[in-house]
Amino acid sequence: MPYTVIRTDLMSATKQPADLVSFRFYDGEDQPAAVENGTIVKLVGFEDGEREVYKAVAATSTDDLNDCAIAAGVEVMYDERKRNLDEFINEANTIVRGYIPRSRNLFSVTKEGFVSGTAPTTIGNAVGIGTDGKLDAAGSGFGTYVHTERAGRYTYYTIEIGKTETSAAAGVGG
Repeated sequence: MPYTVIRTDLMSATKQPADLVSFRFYDGEDQPAAVENGTIVKLVGFEDGEREVYKAVAATSTDDLNDCAIAAGVEVMYDERKRNLDEFINEANTIVRGYIPRSRNLFSVTKEGFVSGTAPTTIGNAVGIGTDGKLDAAGSGFGTYVHTERAGRYTYYTIEIGKTETSAAAGVGG
């Protein structure tokens, strides 16, 4: 079974360390679980006794994007028989790198990053968060599908993240 391959094309966390987080992924029974790169996760606070490692669960379409991150662990495979990026998954109980979604950031995933492996087909279509934190080509509220690119053995679908900031409240003098 191939796993999602992610490319962090134009993500603010590549230059802004404050937009990079570390998390451990948990399933519905509150047990550490494996997570694919490209999964949208909801950060639910720091793990007990930690100040740098968040506890994360699969995000849903109703979650605030300011509470989310995009899983993008470093693809180090200890099994010498595995050689391709689509053979990599962040194993259960490991700490995973996550990118905080910011407006207009771009990232790309293979079709496995979408619910049921169904990638969008029309440039400009909205995408949302679907089952298990995967992107939903039939949803909305997360971003927009803006480009397809074939690079080597993989076809990447580029997503531009939608608005994540909230309006600033009127302050002094406002």
